Amino acid sequence: MGAVFGAVVPRYDLGWGEVLALAKDYRDWGFRYLWFTDHLQPSRANTVFETWTVMAAISQHIRDARLGTTVLCYSYRHPAVLAKMVATLDHISGGRVELGLGIGSEPQGEEHEALGIPYQRGVERYEGFKEYVEVIRILLTAEGTASFRGRYYTLRNARANTPPIQKPHPPIWIGARKKRMVKVAAETGFGWNFYGESVEEYREAVKIFEDACRVYGREPHKIPRALFTSVLVFESEDERVERFRPLPKADSVEEVLRRTFTLLYGGPDRILRQVEELESLGVQQFILRDLDNKSSNLRDFAGKVLPSLI
Repeated sequence: MGAVFGAVVPRYDLGWGEVLALAKDYRDWGFRYLWFTDHLQPSRANTVFETWTVMAAISQHIRDARLGTTVLCYSYRHPAVLAKMVATLDHISGGRVELGLGIGSEPQGEEHEALGIPYQRGVERYEGFKEYVEVIRILLTAEGTASFRGRYYTLRNARANTPPIQKPHPPIWIGARKKRMVKVAAETGFGWNFYGESVEEYREAVKIFEDACRVYGREPHKIPRALFTSVLVFESEDERVERFRPLPKADSVEEVLRRTFTLLYGGPDRILRQVEELESLGVQQFILRDLDNKSSNLRDFAGKVLPSLI
């Protein structure tokens, strides 16, 4: 199998020492990528560290893993500032940065309002996001000065004075689940990172994505694809009950899996079959999240499943 596997490093309700220890564990367990989500005021946490600062710090403690954002909410940081952040961390880390971007999930509207950050709605979110991505691409690849005139963002003889190590630029991923955003991912031509409730939903999104790629003159198989999913490893009913304990309550196991965006679950053999099915649909990068802050599921995945996949 050719897919690669990364782990999402938790930042909620943990001290810095705990975050760093988990990141080190993940790398020791065999995960080649460390990924980070992006919320400023998540409703399910009392404390949370800022994403990019954590990545920069971890890059100096772990020297052989790639570091990326799953979906960095575009409206939290101006694109000129983020482009500088990306290029700077690319140097600090020795060329190991990957940039995942998106328009943010529904709760992030409330975060914007609470913090007084302007929040685009409706079609402006999608059009503004496309301009945002283009400004970042320009500033990461331009030589000398660069200009851009859009409706939402403008560059006037901007100096592109921090060229990244990775050429033409660090890998860029577009987080997209709903139809309109999946089409935006196809339009940009960067990597596509999907998250959803089921394999069936992903299968439908793949068709939308591939059709859109052809509309925009792109070859679908040449665009990298990632899947963000929670993982639950259990080999008995007692283990299942224990693993489900910290999860949202629901009327059925299937409903819990949907609510937690869990596409990999069960014993090792079952998870291997699930991975094979998703690979057959084009997934090349698995971004695995453990909703248990003790990371028992990722530990078991690394010990019982990962050796058969690498």
